[in-house]
Amino acid sequence: MTWDEIKNLQLEDIHRLPTRTKVIGAVILVVLMGILAWIWFLSPENDKYKALTNQVETLKEQVRQKQLLAADLPAYQEQIREMNHRFERFLEQLPNRAQIPSLLDNVTLAGRSLGLEFNLFQPLPEVSKDFYAEIPVKIEVTGTYDDLGRFAAAVAAMPRIVTLGNLTITPLPGSGSTPLAKALSAQNLQVSCIATTYRYLDADQADKPQPGAAK
Repeated sequence: MTWDEIKNLQLEDIHRLPTRTKVIGAVILVVLMGILAWIWFLSPENDKYKALTNQVETLKEQVRQKQLLAADLPAYQEQIREMNHRFERFLEQLPNRAQIPSLLDNVTLAGRSLGLEFNLFQPLPEVSKDFYAEIPVKIEVTGTYDDLGRFAAAVAAMPRIVTLGNLTITPLPGSGSTPLAKALSAQNLQVSCIATTYRYLDADQADKPQPGAAK
């Protein structure tokens, strides 16, 4: 059958076609309808199905991650409790405002009990930080090398936190031009340093500048 015959084919002619030709034509028609149905209906639905499948896999992975976090939650909570406990112990080492004068007196007493002579004990302005305040004191003492070392150890061993910084070690004026190494060996020294203690600031104090605080 030629193409011209197919174009001029009438409904009555279809009934007269051989059975085999009818079957082939029906199969071709079904295939064409199937292709059209896939293009217009099934293909978009298939894309939606793939998108939903990917979304399900993503949600499953999120669930697995959250399950792992949930399994580690007790360990995290224990770490937080330990950190809070350490922080509380740290705060216990910070003197409050009422304890600071006696603490500074203890620093002076520790030095004098070791034979040091205090030439200067000058409180400096308080410096406010995020949640604590620094309370520095400028100190100048005279004493032997060993006594100065014992004094630093005594300050470090105090139950409240006191640090010594900005140390300047010089021979006494009486040593004249004696080199520093000989002055150290002769244990004839003058030390200038900043002794700093700290106090905790509550929320109200942290937000407001303290009287006399350094800016």
